[in-house]
Amino acid sequence: MIARRRLQSHPRIVFRPRNEGIRCLSKLSAISSPLLKRAESLAIEHTKLSHQIQHGYDGNLTKRIGELAPISKAWEQWASANKSIKELQEILQDPTTDPELRPIATEEIEQSSLDLPKYFHALQSSLIPRDPFASLPCLLEIRPGAGGSEASLFVADLLRMYQAYCKRHSLHYTLIKLDAETATKASSAGINEAILEIDTPGAYDRLKCEAGVHRVQRVPATETQGRTHTSAASVLVLPSFPDQEGDAAGSAEFGTDDPTSDFYINPSDVRTDVMRARGAGGQHVNTTDSAIRLTHVPTATTVSIQDGRSQHKNRQKAWRVLRSKMAQMRREAREEEKAALRVSVIGVARMGRGDKIRTYNWGQQRVTDHRSGMTVGRLADVLEGGETLDGVMESVKGWQRERDVEALVADEEAAAKKEGAGRRKAS
Repeated sequence: MIARRRLQSHPRIVFRPRNEGIRCLSKLSAISSPLLKRAESLAIEHTKLSHQIQHGYDGNLTKRIGELAPISKAWEQWASANKSIKELQEILQDPTTDPELRPIATEEIEQSSLDLPKYFHALQSSLIPRDPFASLPCLLEIRPGAGGSEASLFVADLLRMYQAYCKRHSLHYTLIKLDAETATKASSAGINEAILEIDTPGAYDRLKCEAGVHRVQRVPATETQGRTHTSAASVLVLPSFPDQEGDAAGSAEFGTDDPTSDFYINPSDVRTDVMRARGAGGQHVNTTDSAIRLTHVPTATTVSIQDGRSQHKNRQKAWRVLRSKMAQMRREAREEEKAALRVSVIGVARMGRGDKIRTYNWGQQRVTDHRSGMTVGRLADVLEGGETLDGVMESVKGWQRERDVEALVADEEAAAKKEGAGRRKAS
């Protein structure tokens, strides 16, 4: 106890009590030098802006300070822990250090080292750029892939799964498009296309991990010899935003009138076709010109909506879906460009929405996510949108955070190399 008090009173040491909640690690986590430099520069910027804002309110400064606050806090914790360890190591290396202090210092180094992984992950997470669409609602589009009618039946299964997930998490949703194969209920028929609008803020950030190709392996009801067939369905998760007519403030916020915005579409680039609704659905089908088809001519992107009886409402829905698709396409184009650069620099790539992301195996009653590598055996609970699906989605989000950190490190290292090459050329 006397030795502990003496170590605590040492002028170069800040005593840190034991944290029993953090498990022992054999190695300290490492973080790249470019990433540390970026974190330090952002923390310095936060300090300067915090002093500057004291002389008068400024909305833009306040917003920037709020963005930098998590980074500044994480950097201070990381730097403080590293400084504490360095000072303790210097005391151990000092031949004049009291022998009674050495075992205490060693113990404190081990304890301080246990805090590093926590600060390390906090610093990494704070540096990952926030998705610009994270706070938005979303559109979830499901289409059949390879597999014929069995793929259409699988679309119906996925639609019910996401509807159940939304109900369990109290996420308000609306089925804005349902193109079923027959006039019977979707529960007993295949679906050619379904679009679910989940209008709860933050739904895009929550569900974007579901975008990609979902594969199913099972024996179809029409299979007489018991052979397992493989089919697929594609899930597209798009950011959604307020109607331009219904929410002027939302329109200004997301820049639907700004040519530099991801949400902007030049009306002259869009061809509008008005037609009569087709298929089963009610008296308005085949009797009124309520169906709308929008075609973005430069990209050949087409959206058709005929679910509502009002042509005006169908037009609003079609424009909302088209803007969401264009915003997502533009963002993905930028990500692909960055991914190509990362591959050339460090070999970091990303999994696109066209890759197989998950397999649902009926015979083995299991679900495997091919991104995180997680396999679960409760297939029924997954398809019911239960807690097992939550676990799979969380594993994917963890996998995505790791990829984001790798991409961030690659970007910082590429920038450092470019800066170094520029200095050498200048000299």
